[in-house]
Amino acid sequence: MSIRNRLLFWLLSGLAILGVCFMVADYLIDRALLADIYDDQMNQIAFAIPANFSGGGLEKNTPALKYDGDDSILQIWDNSGKLTYRSHPDLVLPPFSTPGYSEAPWHGSEWKLFVRKTDHNLIQVAQSLDGRRNIALDHALRSLVPLLIFLLIMGLLIHWSVGSGLQSLTRLSQELAKRTPDKLERLASPEQPQEIQPLTQAIDTLLQRLGVALESQKKFIADASHELRTPLATLQIQAQLVEQSLGSGREAGALADLKAGVKRSSHLVEQLLMASRLEFGGMHDPHVPLQLHEIVRQVTIDFIPYANSRKINLGVEQLDAGIIMGSEYHIPILVRNLIDNAIRYTPSGGQVDVAIRAGKQKIVLEIEDSGPGIPPEERQRVFDRFYRCLVPQAAGSGLGLAIVKQVTEQHQAEVYLERAGRLPGLKASVRFNALVLT
Repeated sequence: MSIRNRLLFWLLSGLAILGVCFMVADYLIDRALLADIYDDQMNQIAFAIPANFSGGGLEKNTPALKYDGDDSILQIWDNSGKLTYRSHPDLVLPPFSTPGYSEAPWHGSEWKLFVRKTDHNLIQVAQSLDGRRNIALDHALRSLVPLLIFLLIMGLLIHWSVGSGLQSLTRLSQELAKRTPDKLERLASPEQPQEIQPLTQAIDTLLQRLGVALESQKKFIADASHELRTPLATLQIQAQLVEQSLGSGREAGALADLKAGVKRSSHLVEQLLMASRLEFGGMHDPHVPLQLHEIVRQVTIDFIPYANSRKINLGVEQLDAGIIMGSEYHIPILVRNLIDNAIRYTPSGGQVDVAIRAGKQKIVLEIEDSGPGIPPEERQRVFDRFYRCLVPQAAGSGLGLAIVKQVTEQHQAEVYLERAGRLPGLKASVRFNALVLT
């Protein structure tokens, strides 16, 4: 059901309910007013008869009345119990002895009575309560036709006014349909109704975020295309060298170069996919309590064979127990990239130390190496994608520290690069908020 039809249904339903309530109230009010009027009328009729009235010749001089449902019936009895007068010959009620007003059943109907006793006779005026109710009901039903006409007119007005009010939504949808990935202008304008401005502001915020995401995606694709061009060309050349070296005795060296190129390309593609997932889906990964020291211990063990192959002493200096809130997928990636970066940029025979220092509020992950370090003026730039320091010992993808920066931002953590204290190289520190269990 459309908004217009829904509003029309509920508004007309409300008006119809109010109309029914009005009719019921009108019926009850009319019934109460008629009761007062008819009671007073009955009293006046009874006291209009003289106290010593004998009834002689009254019936002959008064035309007989036909009962009409709401008529007041006048009856007079003398002291001997003889009915001396009746206003409606076709309807005769028995005499009731209770003076004043009373109600009594007779022939399946309720009657309102007024009885006046004098020294010579008994004067009784009666009226049917069903007749009174029918009069009130007829009066209430007569208001039904004006009510239906009112509902019809109100329905047309509501239909027109709601349609006019919804035109702003129609214009908004038309403006939104004009937006393209290359054209994401704001929708909000001063001419819009106040009720629709929160919606347009929310859409504008979404469009702004979408524009940022699309721009970031374009830049990412452009950078990735540029970075993949060189390793793919290198692989092609190395494959040709392997082909040319067949039978010359240099097959082993050419094949080793080809394997190294494939490994570098695979590492670059893996880092690209990881960076893409972090940027476009990382905010939705659930955060759970994690024991950081266990993650660091396991990642360090996994890197020992790689460190040994490069003749680097990889070890743990300090491993305090600590719990943080984080992603089970992203925190190991952060630790892995930091350790991998330290090993890659540390010369053969060097040292890499890993430590976790836990405090009351913070848990700090520290990784020190004996490599060449990073000049202070470049320590912020290395967090940019595909930026590499000119270090001859390693050929990284330029994405490792960018991925670390993304993970820290998603976990409200802080990452610092500074000169190592015990070793001559670089120290990378990540400060997490500690989870205090109560």
